[in-house]
Amino acid sequence: MKKTIIFFVAMAIMMATGSQAFALSFPSVGDLEHGTLIKSSSSSAVYYFGMDDVRYGFPNEATYFTWYDDFKDVKTISVSQMNDIPFGGMVTYKPQLGNGAISTHLLKLASQPTVYVPLAGGMLAALKNESNAITLFGSSWSSHIDILPDALASSYLILGGFLSTSVEFLSDNGYTIADDKSMTASLGVMMYEEPLRFAGYDEAGTCKITGACCNLGYCGFNMVKVDQGNTIKFVNYTNQNLTVREEDGLWTTGEMAPGDIVVVRINSAKGTYNFRADESHSMTGVLVVE
Repeated sequence: MKKTIIFFVAMAIMMATGSQAFALSFPSVGDLEHGTLIKSSSSSAVYYFGMDDVRYGFPNEATYFTWYDDFKDVKTISVSQMNDIPFGGMVTYKPQLGNGAISTHLLKLASQPTVYVPLAGGMLAALKNESNAITLFGSSWSSHIDILPDALASSYLILGGFLSTSVEFLSDNGYTIADDKSMTASLGVMMYEEPLRFAGYDEAGTCKITGACCNLGYCGFNMVKVDQGNTIKFVNYTNQNLTVREEDGLWTTGEMAPGDIVVVRINSAKGTYNFRADESHSMTGVLVVE
């Protein structure tokens, strides 16, 4: 099995040249299926393995049971496998979905009397009074209140004001943790050799047959476009160790052995940057931060 090294949370990027863009699929971290519930062999802590190749923890059973009915689908993996998967934060309560009946649990902080409705993305909206609560959720609304420990409040964004009784909640439609976290599939850059090069696609197809994809060691599909704060995933498909870095030292993958996967978060200002492999000055790429 390939070794996996992760630096940061993986998000989406596109590889582009000119006006044409290519969306790519890459091996997942730990060879796990995205959306799998996981725990290590040495701990009872359960995580959600996201499509961004990151694990998200459930802070308590109350949170877990707003999303799942039981633990039967939790997969146990090795400690080393778990350590290869970066921690991306905590799962929050499943939001209220649909109008007419309560679909989740309401929350109040242990230190405050205000009752909140969980909304998408870990947001909490306050109920103004009992009358509004009954209008939205019926007379039994108070039986659905959970106490949120103050220590977990930082995982949520508490909105100002009060929730309107005319609010239209999101419809269910198979809403998942991936939706709640606004995850995007992790895509990135492949590294090939003979010549050493970056590529944004699997060269086993037409490009390999025609030999027209790269010229003088410079691959035509080596421009990476990424939104500021998102990430790039590098996959080393060569037979040698490679270290990729931005030419001004803003980031580096560190040394990557054959088969390694490294994910780097790009927090640079918007603009155009160059990156290269230490092992070959002709192995260059262009990063556009948007």
